[in-house]
Amino acid sequence: MTHEEVFRTLKSRVTIPFTLHGIEENLTVEYTQGTDPREIGYDALQGFPIDKICCTGYPVMHGYFEHMNATGYRRSCGFIQFVERIENYGENRELSVDVSDENLEKGNPYFAYGYPAEIFDAPCCNLAGCRHLKWTAYTYLVDLPSRMNSNKLKFLGGYSWGYEEDENGPQRLLPLEILTENDWEKHATEKGILKVFPI
Repeated sequence: MTHEEVFRTLKSRVTIPFTLHGIEENLTVEYTQGTDPREIGYDALQGFPIDKICCTGYPVMHGYFEHMNATGYRRSCGFIQFVERIENYGENRELSVDVSDENLEKGNPYFAYGYPAEIFDAPCCNLAGCRHLKWTAYTYLVDLPSRMNSNKLKFLGGYSWGYEEDENGPQRLLPLEILTENDWEKHATEKGILKVFPI
């Protein structure tokens, strides 16, 4: 698939309803393809390549709240993101929690958190020596452990997205798909998150 064909395949915006502390809310997710490395912010990352041809055509994901009905502490939430790498058409599979090793060692698996949380991600050029890569993110909105929920980590909503690439660049962008609580429990169990933060 040419870069031009890749560009035409994807642009989406979805709303994911969920309930937080008994209040109905909606998460907005925008998912498209990157065309401007500087607009994405690659140039703000030290040592990151910002060549327009190299970075063009990879997915850009933004999850945020246009409005929240909850107020104060009730707005607290976070995102945990898992990344699955399938290299060389299944030759190797690896699932990881998408945070730095330092944060994970300190017991912090959150990609983002806040009042409310917001998430942005734009992966690019992740072959790392393999011939072909299928890169899939499983992004979960969670209720943070606190005195509001008996210190339990709780699934609120989730979605998957990603792309395939080879030596010629991005070949196919994966559709944005809604995930279930069963998906969350599968990924969180595989990476041991639920041993640290029981549900």
